[in-house]
Amino acid sequence: SWNKPNSQGRLFSVNLLDDSGEIRATAFTQQVDRLFPMLEAGKVYYISNAQVKMARQQFSTLNNQYELTFDDSTIVEQCQETTGVPQEQYEFVPLANLMKYEKGAIVDVLCVVRSVEDVVEITPKNGPTDRKMVKRDMSVVDKSGYQVRATVWGDDAREFKVPVDAIVAFKGMRVGDFGGRTLSLPSIGSLMASPDIPEAHMLRGWYDSAGRNASFQTYESMGGGGGGGEGRTDQIKTMAAVRDENVGGDHAEYFSVKGTIVFVRSTTLAYPGCASPDCSKKVIEDASTGQWRCEKCERSFASPEYRYIFSVNVSDETGQNWLQCFNEVGEQLLGCSANEMIRLQQQDETAFNQRIADATFQEFQFRCRAKSETFNDNTRVRISVMTMTKVDYVAEAHRLNKLIEAFSM
Repeated sequence: SWNKPNSQGRLFSVNLLDDSGEIRATAFTQQVDRLFPMLEAGKVYYISNAQVKMARQQFSTLNNQYELTFDDSTIVEQCQETTGVPQEQYEFVPLANLMKYEKGAIVDVLCVVRSVEDVVEITPKNGPTDRKMVKRDMSVVDKSGYQVRATVWGDDAREFKVPVDAIVAFKGMRVGDFGGRTLSLPSIGSLMASPDIPEAHMLRGWYDSAGRNASFQTYESMGGGGGGGEGRTDQIKTMAAVRDENVGGDHAEYFSVKGTIVFVRSTTLAYPGCASPDCSKKVIEDASTGQWRCEKCERSFASPEYRYIFSVNVSDETGQNWLQCFNEVGEQLLGCSANEMIRLQQQDETAFNQRIADATFQEFQFRCRAKSETFNDNTRVRISVMTMTKVDYVAEAHRLNKLIEAFSM
């Protein structure tokens, strides 16, 4: 529905498919009640007397310069003979390629759901305060080795019953740049769980054989500040070198280090953050209303969106350092969202402690940023983890062999 100063009403849109391609159709006002109950996804219909118009691309995810409008004369009849029905058409984009697409671009993705969060109710930033929207965030991965946060809205969020580790095909996802790259399913998009297509069967085979226990890169380190862009090669350092060279003491520096997590500081794992898609500021609970208030957005929420921020002690053969981890690295390390981890901390201490235990004594390659910070007249170097990957022992062996050869010359 829409409600503008000079007009108001209701509408719905459907994507129609035949052997020649896809086209979007829209019905307004009186036609909503007449036609919406007749149409069901996956069914076949005869449609006649629809108006053909130039497509408004801002409202469509389909590759078609035309669209249809249903009016009083439009006739819709269900077809009972459904042999040879064409399948949904996709142009899948690997998650690793999302940096090639500008903010607002529309893409199709085929992915595995790694974690799903609860539905959250929010108030639109530029809308009336009494208008509420619901969303559900999830982490998705694919064979390209990347993990991305994806968001579904409205009925898609309420009715999302897809289990963790399931394959989902998203059509018409909008690319966002919050935290590097994110995905959001607009109302004109669609999703299909466990699609019966060759690409999905191949993804399932890969995930069951190797992907389930793999580590994934994220885009979080690419959002916001300068430096550390994709494709940058950072110097690999030991823990002793980071300390002795005062890395980050004069200016921000990026480097990589290989080490084993020996301790996770679990007393404070996460902070209550804003539930708005484009904001991660800390929110404060209003004791009188029970609502969580974001001063930046000037909005209140029924519950916060917890985001990881915690430290891990990482050791190598030369020493140890404390590294700070943020949300996507935390999800990768602990295997669940911050919301879920806070729930376990409050309701299931055994499961919470097991998650922490599972995260320790694992070896990773950490890409880090070191920068000097001053607080209460005390200056120290803070080392933040930008990305974290499992060690490629073959590549590491080749690197060490080259170092040995260089010393023997």
